[in-house]
Amino acid sequence: MPERNARRRRGRENENNSENEVTERHLQERPANSSLIISILITSIIFIAVCAYGHNNSPINAVEIENVVEVELEGPFAVNEKLSHGKRIAMRAPESCAEADDKKLYVGLRDGRVVCIHPSNDGEIGAGKVENITTGVIEGAVNTSDAWGHGVPLGIRLRGQSLYVMDAIYGFYVIDLPTKSLKILIEPDVVTPPMKFPNDFDISADEKTVYFTDSSEKYPITELMSEVLEGSCTSRLIKYDMLTQKLDVVKDGLCFGNGVQLIDDESMVIVPETTRYRVNWIDTKTWEIKHFLHLPAMPDNVRRNRRGNYWIGGTSKMSNFVSIIFRFPSLRQILIGLFPSSILLKAADHKHCMLFEVDNAGEVIQTLHDPDGSLAHALSQGTELSDGRIALGTYSAQFLAIADIDW
Repeated sequence: MPERNARRRRGRENENNSENEVTERHLQERPANSSLIISILITSIIFIAVCAYGHNNSPINAVEIENVVEVELEGPFAVNEKLSHGKRIAMRAPESCAEADDKKLYVGLRDGRVVCIHPSNDGEIGAGKVENITTGVIEGAVNTSDAWGHGVPLGIRLRGQSLYVMDAIYGFYVIDLPTKSLKILIEPDVVTPPMKFPNDFDISADEKTVYFTDSSEKYPITELMSEVLEGSCTSRLIKYDMLTQKLDVVKDGLCFGNGVQLIDDESMVIVPETTRYRVNWIDTKTWEIKHFLHLPAMPDNVRRNRRGNYWIGGTSKMSNFVSIIFRFPSLRQILIGLFPSSILLKAADHKHCMLFEVDNAGEVIQTLHDPDGSLAHALSQGTELSDGRIALGTYSAQFLAIADIDW
């Protein structure tokens, strides 16, 4: 009996000890759990506060970006390396260029200058001296923004000895090449509402009519990422009569209308909508969109090639990141409220460059790729040269690339 009582006492003591140990563990774990909860709460509050600041500090009113079709890189869009080999010529973001009959290349640079690249002594295009045609600054001219202190030529075309330029800052002007004299033809404020982002153009065969895009009614090129991330469709296609100087907005509501190219019979004009990854064929009589083409990269400038087809330059291929930010306007609103445009621009894929060859009807003939940016970067325009190579414009790289194409 005494032994049984002793065992009972020891059992109760063991139970009490176990309960005490459990209690001590709970007391020890409670501060750790509380710290974790407090950390999560503080992090959540900071995150919400940062997002709220970004949203309220944002310069844009982001809208939903709709009707963007993700195009697979297959069939005529299949990846290759046909655009990966060639040479680079150092210069600052040469977005557009045109070749003259004497093999000179006229190029517009991001620092505002228009330059001429002479052929080499043995006739190689793009291998000679670089000559300044303009300084990049037009004193006293009306401008869309004075933030950079110089122009930004985005579209260039030659007609005889006249070099026509669409400048995102100064509007539309012409340079008489023998004298290098410059004359402004369309100032940004002569359109209602005033142009903010003059971009590209084409001229009719009789040289009487100019068709050009104003990519935004709200943001100049100095605020490019605001226009891209807002996603609004305030772009216009404008018709200009060279004889009467009359201007008509013939198509509005475009979503970052960019390059401009008349087809052979001038019955339609090709105009890409960059932020919608598509290209439109617009009737030049009714101004209705007769056909559109979805592309796997953001389309930029369009230029005719030697076969009567058209090269459309493109980069920033559709990705999961792009798809997500396009889907959520609030996310775009917050991002541009928190980060400088320069950082956001770098987040895009500028390496994978594509050059699409399409015909008059909008059928894709082939796609030339530089998937790793081995030669090209941030491709804006493909200009087929008389020697069979293709000059590759860029909106941000510090060189003009000339691709050797194995036809």
